Order: sequence, then C-alpha cells, then structure tokens
Amino acid sequence: MKLKKFKILFYLVAIFLFVNLVFLGYGIFLKGDTPTGSLKVVFFDVGQGDAVLIRDSHSRNILVDGGPDRNIIYHLDQYIPFYDREIDLMVSTHADLDHMTGLVETLRRYRVKKILDNGLKSSSAVGEEWDRLIKEKKIFLQTIDAPLNIVWDEQTILEFIWPWQDLTRDVNGDDNFASLVFKLKHGENDFLFTGDADKEVEKILTESDYDLSAAVLKVGHHGSKYSSSLEFLKAVNPAYGVISVGENSFGHPSLRVLSNLEEVGTKILRTDGKGDVVFVSNGENLILGERREN
Repeated sequence: MKLKKFKILFYLVAIFLFVNLVFLGYGIFLKGDTPTGSLKVVFFDVGQGDAVLIRDSHSRNILVDGGPDRNIIYHLDQYIPFYDREIDLMVSTHADLDHMTGLVETLRRYRVKKILDNGLKSSSAVGEEWDRLIKEKKIFLQTIDAPLNIVWDEQTILEFIWPWQDLTRDVNGDDNFASLVFKLKHGENDFLFTGDADKEVEKILTESDYDLSAAVLKVGHHGSKYSSSLEFLKAVNPAYGVISVGENSFGHPSLRVLSNLEEVGTKILRTDGKGDVVFVSNGENLILGERREN
C-alpha cells in the first residue's frame, strides 16, 4: 500500500515538473527571450493607437503607451512570459485615450514600479481611473521636465528632450503639444519616440542644438498631416519609420507624410499592414522582424 502511494506521488511530481518545463520552454523559446546584451523593441499592432514594449535581456520591461483598449494585455502576453507580471517603467506620452486606455488596463494586471508622464490630467473616466489606480497602488509618478536622461544600463539611455518645461498651465488643452518626445539609445542604435507631437514641436526641436538623428522613428501622431514635416524628417533621417495606425476616419496616414518619408529614403512600416513590428538591437546591429497574426 505504501509502495502504491509512493508511485502515485512520484508520478504526480513528475507530471508537475514536466508541465513546468513545458511552460518554461514556451516562455524562453516561443516568447523569444531577448539575447544577452540585446534589446527588443516591439511596436504593437493595436489598431488606431500607440503601444510599444521595450524588453532587455534581464527581462526588464518598459511600456510606452498602451493603445486604445484593454487588448494590450493580449499583446503583452505574446512577448512576456506568464510568470513575469512586472513593468519596470511605464511611459505615458500624453493622455489621449488611444494611448492611455491600455495603460489603465495594464495597471490593473501588472505590478508597475514607476511611471513617467507629461503632467497633464485627463477629465475622462479613463483619466480618473488612471489617477485612482496610481494612488491606490502607490506607484511612483514622475512628471518629465526635459532635458532628462535615464540611464537604464551601461549601453541603454532614455533621453527625454520635450517638453522643456512644465506645460501643464500653458497648453490650453492641447495635449499633443506637450506629448513626451524622447530618444532610446542602445549602443549605436537610436529610436526616436514622438507620441503625437505636432509640427510646432518639431520646428522647435529642429531649430535646437539637439541631435535628432535616429535609425528608427516612431512616426508622430499615426502619420497625421499635422506632424512629420519634411524638415523634421531630414533632421532625423531614419532608416525605418514605424506608423502605428488602424482603421480611422482621420485620413491617417497622410499621403503627404508618406511622400515626405519616401523623399528622405525611409522604409515605411505600418502596423495595419505588417502587424507587430519588432526590432532587436545588440548595440551595433539592428535586426528587423515582423509578427503577423493569422
């Protein structure tokens, strides 16, 4: 009788270990963990909105915006193993619903260590829930006053370049003007994130002394005609321009923006056609991949 119980216990332990190894393998191989010393940058196909995951080889996660709905959780699950429910840094470029709604859902499902935003509040139900969850979970919130550099590791820096000062009293409800603009530097590879910053911001930055050049540009405002001036694109001179866009009634992306990108020799990558756009940087080389759902 004791031998039979021992065999049952043995088989149960064996099954438990097997199941855990299967899930671990799923996390490592199917999820595609980031190679040592490398950085994975995923521009999610979230429809008409913005959401970007930055994941390093230490399994640390940065989420930049969250898209227009709660489906961000599904997208995160494609790249973060089920046993990792931590966002080390969350960046809210501005409070528009097509950027913030998914962040609220992420706050509900993940442990978020720190949040960066532009300081402007949203009077929407989503904005109110955003404020409530941050207070309830006691998450450290920092309002960006550029220039500000955040050193992530020995070869990774987040350089915030806009807004230059507290604009919470000056933008008169124009949250796009106060959209966070920052450069992700990983070794020799630079990614420029522009949120929904408009041409006025682009002009200010172009006329500044800041080096805007970047291999990858998150094209401003989903390719809106109010962003991506030719002068700005020439200053950035990106090899790749990622347009995060879905079905919309705004005319995004603008034909003029597409023409401007082509004029500076930029390869255009649209999430509505490519699905998730994935870059892997080892600090020297930049590898492009695309993930299209069936």
